[in-house]
Order: sequence, then C-alpha cells, then structure tokens
Amino acid sequence: MEFKINTVDQCNQEVEFEIPYADLATHFEKAFSKFQKKATVPGFRKGKVPISMLKRLYGDDIEKGSLEDVANDIFRDYLKENNVQPLGEGSLIDMDYEPKIQLKFKVKYEIRPEFELGEYKGIEVTKTIYPVNEKLIDDEVKYMQAKNSTYEEVDKADGDEFVLTLNIQKLDDAGLPVIGEVDKGVKFYLNDNQLSEELKTQLSGFAKDEERVINIAHEKHSHKYKVNCTKVEKVIQPELNEEFFKKIYHNDDVKDVEAFRARVVQDLENIYKNVADQEVRNNIVNELIKVNDIPVPDTLVEGILDSYVDEVKNKNPKRELPHDFNMDEFRKTRRVDAVLQVKWYLVRDKIIEAEKIEVSDAELEPIIEADSKKYNIPIEKMRNIYVNNPDVKYRLLDDKLMDFLVANAKIKEVEKTEENVQDETISVEDEKEPEPETKKNKKK
Repeated sequence: MEFKINTVDQCNQEVEFEIPYADLATHFEKAFSKFQKKATVPGFRKGKVPISMLKRLYGDDIEKGSLEDVANDIFRDYLKENNVQPLGEGSLIDMDYEPKIQLKFKVKYEIRPEFELGEYKGIEVTKTIYPVNEKLIDDEVKYMQAKNSTYEEVDKADGDEFVLTLNIQKLDDAGLPVIGEVDKGVKFYLNDNQLSEELKTQLSGFAKDEERVINIAHEKHSHKYKVNCTKVEKVIQPELNEEFFKKIYHNDDVKDVEAFRARVVQDLENIYKNVADQEVRNNIVNELIKVNDIPVPDTLVEGILDSYVDEVKNKNPKRELPHDFNMDEFRKTRRVDAVLQVKWYLVRDKIIEAEKIEVSDAELEPIIEADSKKYNIPIEKMRNIYVNNPDVKYRLLDDKLMDFLVANAKIKEVEKTEENVQDETISVEDEKEPEPETKKNKKK
C-alpha cells in the first residue's frame, strides 16, 4: 500500500492511497463473509451459500459495493499506524477502482493547526479597582431589605414605599385606544431609582381602581397611556436586627448594625476583587488571541456551537429547545464567539505544553477535603467524583495556567469612578454558591 499526504492548509490535509488488488484481498473477504450471512441462492439455506459460489455469481458486484467500507478500513489503519489524530471524521472525496488491478482514493480531514506561539509573558493589561464607598454600602443594605420585604395591600399610595399594579392601554393622538397595545398586571415600585422623576410624579398618590392618563417617554418621543390601578401594596421593609441578620447569613455571627455593615463591606470587597481578577484574565486571553492570529478548524468551531445549543436546552426543564428557536440564525450569530473560544483553546494548550504545566492527584486533595465538608459529602465519595472526572483536573489546569499568565503580566491598575461603580453594582445577595463538580459536567 502506498499513500501520499497533501497539505491543503494549516487545518486540512488530504491523504491519497494507491492499493494493488492483491492487498485488497483480506478486505474483500470481509465483504464476502458479510454478504454470505444474508445471501439466498436456490438449493441453499440462508447464510449457508459457499463463498466460492458467491464469488463466482456476484464477485465483482460485491467488491464494488464494498469499496467505501474498504476505504474506511484502510484509512483507520493508516491513522493508527502513523499516529495521526484527525479532528472529527475524514471525508472520502475521490475514488477510482480498476477491477482486479488497483484501488485509488483520497480522504480529506482536519487537524490541529501548527503555529508559532507568540509572546505570552509580559503582556500589558489593565485591572479596574472598584472602591467600596458609603453609598455603595447603603445601596446594598437597601437592596437586601427590599429583597426580604413583605407587602400589605392598601387603598392608596401615599408615599414612595408602595408597589402599584397597573393595566396600561396605549392611546393614539385622538385619545382612542390602540388595538393590541395593552399590558396588564405591570408592577411599578415607586421608590425604584430607575423610574424617571416625571413618571414617578404622574404615579404619585395612585389609589386602587383609579384611572389616569399619563405620558411615558420612549427615547425622543412621548406617548399617552390610559392607566388603571388594580392593586396598591405598601412595602414593609424588615428592621435591621439579629433576626434579619440571621436570615441573610444563616448564622448568629452578626449581632448589630455595625457588624452587619462590616460584613457587607467585606463581601462587596471580595466580589469586586473577583470581578477585577476576572477582568485581568479576560484581558490576557483577549491579548493572546490578538498576538496569535491562527486559523481554526471547522470541526472544533462546530463542537463549541453544539455546546452553546446544549446550554439553551439545559435552561429548559425538559431539555428541549424553544419552539421558535432558529438553529441556523443562532449558530450564525454565535459563530464569532465560538471561533474566539477555539483560538483561545489552541493557544492555551500550546502554552501549557511549552511551560510543562501539570496537575497531580495530590493537588486535588485540598479541593476534595474542602468540598467534602462544604457539601456534606463523604470524602471517599467526593474523591471518586473528582478523581474520575477529567473535567476537574482540566479546570484546575486552567487555573494554574491563568495564575502563571497573571504572575507574568504587566498589570496597570485603574480606579473606577464613583459614578461608574454605581452603574456596575453587583449584589452580595445575587452571588450563588457553585455546586460541586460531577460526572455530568461537560468540558467544552
């Protein structure tokens, strides 16, 4: 058997095979044996027709009909014997068979591109420092109180701490209802800082079953709406006492307002530190993608797009796509993200190889012990979950790589202004505990 490798581009190769008929004998024998199992010839039971007779009666047709299977077998042997690791399946793109003489065919397949790794040490990136000021602390405390508020139905909103439930009908220039332009059960919290002062004034003092005509601005235009109030609820915020602190933190550690605010400060600082650290990591990744302009194999891109589709499915309790989901449009709009993700994976693996970064079983032990206590799972069970799940080591390897890149980066700190900090507030209450890794977690 002779073969020739042709490089199409950095991500694609073709291999040409030229096999004399004598070397095809073992492959054709498999085809005859397979055909024998289902062959029916008068005078013989099904599956009992002698192969010699099948060759005499149908030999050429069986050989021609098995050529694709033969080509696939030869290609698989080639991959194994030459330690070639294609991405995805190969494609048979050309075949020429001369009966009793030889078989020629080509297979095209994708490979990981070879590229010269750009500089990955000393990368210059920025890191945003988020100051935790008194207004931020006050806003967080108010947010916690709001999330844990109770509501009492009343007749009229005689202040700001009220929620109105409204039916809103759009009106035309003549003051007549616009058909189809009605929203029912819309809630407005009068003390919401997102409400414009103009709208807040128009909703002030609303009573149950009262009807008003108000103006609501949309960009540069203002439209009239007929508004009917179906419910008025007074917001009753919880007091800042030990009962409230225990409800928030699930323990008795916080006893008074001073300790509570100190805990809020600590939590906000931790959150913003994580945000800043993640920003640095994202900036490093973006810079590495820029300095390594490499082609990406379609097979890997399609795999990432498949994972994006799975994410959409996983948001549905039945693991189904929404009935109006447009697969082609979704894959088209997310393709750029997938390409960038593949580029980062290729660069990341190259750096890990260059720096010989590894993760040992011993490095998993602190994580296993900590998570065993955290999630109240027996340590041996937790160890089996983590040791037998390659995703855990993979993520730890990713963390070690990022720690290495951050340690070798040139980081410029930029402090966020007070105005921008308020715009990007992240609540302690919204931070969720991650679940432990399981075999169900899939590595992208």
